[in-house]
Amino acid sequence: MAKNTTSIRLPEELIDALDRKAAAQGITRSQFIIQAVQHALSDQSAWSSAFLKAVGSPRPELEEAVDAMMDAIRARRSRNSAPGL
Repeated sequence: MAKNTTSIRLPEELIDALDRKAAAQGITRSQFIIQAVQHALSDQSAWSSAFLKAVGSPRPELEEAVDAMMDAIRARRSRNSAPGL
């Protein structure tokens, strides 16, 4: 497969994170980027773009119900606070 060169500009903190991830996997920055692009292009999500757009849209009419649900979850939690992830 012929390889072309492309240039992109990334923030320094993103480059640092990219280099750490690539090093952790024992691959080069370029190999990591190639894998990430291949993965993004092969994503065959079963969700329609209309559904994803609707899910991502604010729904002010649901705020009260969501708050009530979160209060119920917090009240029944076995720990005082959520674990740090």
